[in-house]
Amino acid sequence: MMSHTNLSESQPSEASPTWRRVPELEDLVEIFDPEVQVCSWQREIDPSIGDYLSALNQTSELQVIETLSPAGQPNLGRLPAATERASLDEDLAFLGEVVCELMGCSEVGLRLARISRAMCPGWHIDRTSIRLVSTYQGPGTEWLDDQSIERADINAERHQNNSFIQAAEGEIVLLKGALWQDNEALGAVHRSPEIAPDSTLRTVVTLDPLWRT
Repeated sequence: MMSHTNLSESQPSEASPTWRRVPELEDLVEIFDPEVQVCSWQREIDPSIGDYLSALNQTSELQVIETLSPAGQPNLGRLPAATERASLDEDLAFLGEVVCELMGCSEVGLRLARISRAMCPGWHIDRTSIRLVSTYQGPGTEWLDDQSIERADINAERHQNNSFIQAAEGEIVLLKGALWQDNEALGAVHRSPEIAPDSTLRTVVTLDPLWRT
């Protein structure tokens, strides 16, 4: 798998039978283990990305949706032009490359959102094959520490206080969905984090692999 200049120093692995936080970018291939529903890698991102996002209007939500090829740069025309935005462009292109190389797809569907509320606050499973999620600003995605729970009642009251793992800013998180091969009764149980009313907007990107037929 490709290398990247903004790598954090190697961290020890964290894992349960159904999720893993791996020490190296290349180790994200562990998502192909049939038992693993979540695989993540903690990294450092260019500080200028945070500087750029912090300088934006903190009350203006927005969403950018586009299709990105492995060698393509995202079109962020809805965001103000600035020198620091180049770092955001570069990182989004890098994430697209990660998904394309990992999944062998020709394109990815990219969604960059700046939001003031949790998009999906309840525990849920995506109706996708796999999704990459990374949070540039604000609280990160949460997933259940115990991914072996019964999916039929994941929103039952008894699960609301279950222990969970929260992604750090910049962390790359791969979430298997119910459409992953032989994963119909499974899928990563996760949710969007709560955002305090007086906090800055959360900026999160999701990328889905696309195959053209």
